[in-house]
Amino acid sequence: MTAQTPNPTPQSPRKEQRTLTWAERLYLPEVLRGLRNTWRHLFRKPFTIDYDGTERASPLKYHTPRPGYRGEHYLKKDEDGHVKCVACFMCAAACPAECIHIEAAPTPPDWKDRERYPVRFEIDLLRCIYCGYCEEACPVDAIALSPTYNLCSVTREEKIYNCEKLLADGERYGLSLSTHRYRPDGVPGATPAAQGSAH
Repeated sequence: MTAQTPNPTPQSPRKEQRTLTWAERLYLPEVLRGLRNTWRHLFRKPFTIDYDGTERASPLKYHTPRPGYRGEHYLKKDEDGHVKCVACFMCAAACPAECIHIEAAPTPPDWKDRERYPVRFEIDLLRCIYCGYCEEACPVDAIALSPTYNLCSVTREEKIYNCEKLLADGERYGLSLSTHRYRPDGVPGATPAAQGSAH
């Protein structure tokens, strides 16, 4: 029994390369064609939409994230106006990007509800992956992620948020005294079911 050689695949004939003219070598026809196209569109009415966030009622001008969207971080305050954080380092331990840095100190004598508070609390948002693990790990519901998504910065230092900035953002968003909005089963953005409801 002899082995048969497979049929060779037919090769397409090679096209002869055309030599370019002197004008084509200077790319002048293509440049002029591009300029003609530019001038044709220069005086037409623009059809793009300026997405500047000015009209919140228009979805073409302002985007509203879905419930549970994880955006910029903020810190919450308690009823006495103190930061809710107890400097337990749970958020920093849970952070896979290691972007949270905390320094703890004993609380002042008039703070009767805890032993420690953060004298330094920083989040490097350039390293953050917005996973929400810090929010899930916090035992006192002190840190959370807001639906804010479109804050720009000029320098890298502006994206390192300290405790004062995080507290101010919580007040600015109106979420400084808010409660945790994640379900115990870990589904983000869902409203907890009423107790006694059928599942």
